[in-house]
Amino acid sequence: MKTALLWLLRVGLGGMFVAAGALKFGDPTSFALEIHNYQLLPDLAPLLAATLPVVEIVLGLAVLVGPRAWVRAGALASTVVLGVFTVAVASVVARGVNITCGCFGEGSGPVTMWTVLRDVVLVAAGVLLFRLSKELPPARAKTA
Repeated sequence: MKTALLWLLRVGLGGMFVAAGALKFGDPTSFALEIHNYQLLPDLAPLLAATLPVVEIVLGLAVLVGPRAWVRAGALASTVVLGVFTVAVASVVARGVNITCGCFGEGSGPVTMWTVLRDVVLVAAGVLLFRLSKELPPARAKTA
C-alpha cells in the first residue's frame, strides 16, 4: 500500500511540476505578466518568469525519476515552492485581487478559495511524499 501511494505521489506531483513548468516555459512574457498581476514582487516578475519554469521541470524530474536522495530533495523543495505558491494565492484571495492563476501557463483560470485549498492539498501531498520517500531503496554504488 505504501509503495503504491509513494508511486502515485511521485507521478502526480512530479508530473504536475514537469507539465506546469513546460506550459510556462514556452511563453515567459505572458507568465511574467501573470506574476506581476499578483502585486507581490512585480519587479522580480521577469526574473521569476525566466527561472521558475526550469526550476519546476527540474524538481518534477527529480521526483519522477531520481534516486532516493533526489526524490527526497525534490519532494522537500517542491513542498517549499508549493508553500510559497499557497501564500501567494491566499494573499490574492484575501486582498480581493481578481486575477488568473498562471499556475499552468496562460488560461489557468481565476484565483479563488478553491485554488488555495488545492495548493494546501498539494503541500500536504509533498510532505507525505517526503516522509514516504525515506523508504525507497538507496542508490547502489557503482563498482568499477
